[in-house]
Amino acid sequence: MATMIHRGSIITKLVEECYNESDIDNKTQILLKINSLLPKMCRISLPSLITDDYIDTALFQIEKSMHWL
Repeated sequence: MATMIHRGSIITKLVEECYNESDIDNKTQILLKINSLLPKMCRISLPSLITDDYIDTALFQIEKSMHWL
């Protein structure tokens, strides 16, 4: 249980960092890291071409799914 809470706080920090990042390549790398930390059932399927708008939408979906964990 403590591991899930710790992982959740790391993900929350990374989501905030990703929202505040202006470089799309850095945002993409942060999103990939976030996705790898999520439980398999919550991971999102990422397209081959990732836009800034897609990242914001994905982050919103991740935040929404984290409320259920």
